[in-house]
Amino acid sequence: MTELETALDQVANRIIPESEWWAGWQEYLVIVEAARREANAQIIVDEQAEDEGLWFQSFTAPEAYLQQELRRLHAALTGDTE
Repeated sequence: MTELETALDQVANRIIPESEWWAGWQEYLVIVEAARREANAQIIVDEQAEDEGLWFQSFTAPEAYLQQELRRLHAALTGDTE
């Protein structure tokens, strides 16, 4: 690190301590990761909405229960209130 870089680093740490900007950066990374997960979940929700195999007429109790729970999960992810 050059003398100028060291001086700038010292000034920057007096303005915003390293612990604060690092915490801010970590928070940003958490937000970015959450956004990535949400985007992936939305892709899956959209695919499932198009998959007729998940929305067929159920004939047994286990099928009906599975479909009920899939629909409930789908509604939670899409924000549907129906």
